[in-house]
Amino acid sequence: MLERLELDHYPVGITVIILVIGVVLLCQAVIRRFISQETLKKAHEVGGYYLSLVGTIYGILLGLVVFDAMSKFQAAEKTINNEAKCLLAVYSLADQFPSAQGPVKSLVREYVKTVVSVEWPLLKRGETSAKAHEVLLSLLHTIRTIDPKTQNQQSLYSTMLTEINACWESRLDRNKVSNFGVPAAEWVALLIGASIVIAFTFFFTTESHGIHLAMRGMVTLLIAMSLYLVLLFGAPFSGDLRVSDRPLRFVQEVITR
Repeated sequence: MLERLELDHYPVGITVIILVIGVVLLCQAVIRRFISQETLKKAHEVGGYYLSLVGTIYGILLGLVVFDAMSKFQAAEKTINNEAKCLLAVYSLADQFPSAQGPVKSLVREYVKTVVSVEWPLLKRGETSAKAHEVLLSLLHTIRTIDPKTQNQQSLYSTMLTEINACWESRLDRNKVSNFGVPAAEWVALLIGASIVIAFTFFFTTESHGIHLAMRGMVTLLIAMSLYLVLLFGAPFSGDLRVSDRPLRFVQEVITR
């Protein structure tokens, strides 16, 4: 649902954050009309303890989820870099095996081209390219059929097998379902928790209505920005903040010269 709203695009996300802050401040104005300041002050002592407890629990939960989302984004970047490095290594090592040099290099070029032009746009929707999968399997099979003759070839062949296997592992890691967004259960917990924390602030008041509005607005902004970070980093391959395909494009430029 969040993906359909395109909240991971900055203009949309910032607009929604501003609207959320506006709704919260409007709710405060409504509550102030129906509940007197004296009544709210009676809840300060008990409400303060509850808010401290609720805020601490939610702060820990939100912090862990943000950290997990950022770690997921960094892992996706590392995976792309490793995949590109392995492909470049395989392409270079193919020169040492004349009998398989042509097929190996051709398959590497085809795989990189397919990932960049076909699969990368699909990753935004959590999908992958069957063709890229098949090409990499063909490349893996082709390399495994190589028969190294000399001692030098045997040594390099072992390295080539290591690199192609590492490339395969990187592809599998990149295409894990967990890379395509934050689970719905986490979003439910985060949004309910945010609503509870913000709702607790309605039970407090100050002599200055303007200062109270400013403080509540800042609290709402802080929570909204943290949730937005979860949204942006939780889906590494979509939105305005996404993992770049530059490493693979660099490989494509090198091998097509």
